[in-house]
Amino acid sequence: MRTLLSLFIFISSFSFAQDFQGKAYYMSKISIDKSFMDNPRFASRRGYMENMIKRNTEKDYLLEFNSTESFYTEREKLDVGESQGYNWMAVYVGNNIGKLYKNLQDKVSINETEMMGKFFLVTDPIENMSWKMTGESKKIGQYTCYKATYEKEVTERVFSFGSQNQNQNNMQTKTVEVSAWFTPEIPISNGPGLYQGLPGLILEVNDGRTTILCTKLVLNPDEKSKIKQPKKGKTISNSDFVALQDQKRQEAREMWQRGRRGGSWR
Repeated sequence: MRTLLSLFIFISSFSFAQDFQGKAYYMSKISIDKSFMDNPRFASRRGYMENMIKRNTEKDYLLEFNSTESFYTEREKLDVGESQGYNWMAVYVGNNIGKLYKNLQDKVSINETEMMGKFFLVTDPIENMSWKMTGESKKIGQYTCYKATYEKEVTERVFSFGSQNQNQNNMQTKTVEVSAWFTPEIPISNGPGLYQGLPGLILEVNDGRTTILCTKLVLNPDEKSKIKQPKKGKTISNSDFVALQDQKRQEAREMWQRGRRGGSWR
């Protein structure tokens, strides 16, 4: 452990050139309860539901970074099958990441995201995460990574698509342990999504519900990226955005229930 600590001190004192850049490609998967699809009344729409779940829970992202800034965005896929029109499941999955800009020097994050046709700039100070080193290590690709964890409290809605009597105010607060694997070989204190604060680039994250894994790294690419702060949308804090999103979830559920009673719940 003392050797590991010495390594961190050495790495933290090391700095890349100002023009250093990199690209990290990630795959993300969110776990949700799919037991509702066992209900016979969903049998005729099972294929549609499985496609919609996959579309909203399995995504690919690109993190473009330099020594102080980063830009994290979803890599678009070609839609196949029955996936056009209003994406009602997106408001339940709750992944708000659109175009996420982070400035580690100014300690601010700006997330340009869309909700029901309107754009927002979700702006907040970068969270100070109290990471704890575990001493564990493993290889991810060619990079030696070390494990760190921290605990955070999350409040989320308990919801079942198969329940007709779901309590709209059924919220659950729980403590979640986040684990991250980072590599000091790339001494950038950054990572996917809103994760950062370790003495090396984060290549894997798990929070119990979401797993994010780096699948490819390109350092100092020939074509340099221009990392720019997003500008499109109304500036709003994350807490206000979550409250607005929760309101839209309830409206979407009511619309879904009305459509189902009318014979077309899609």
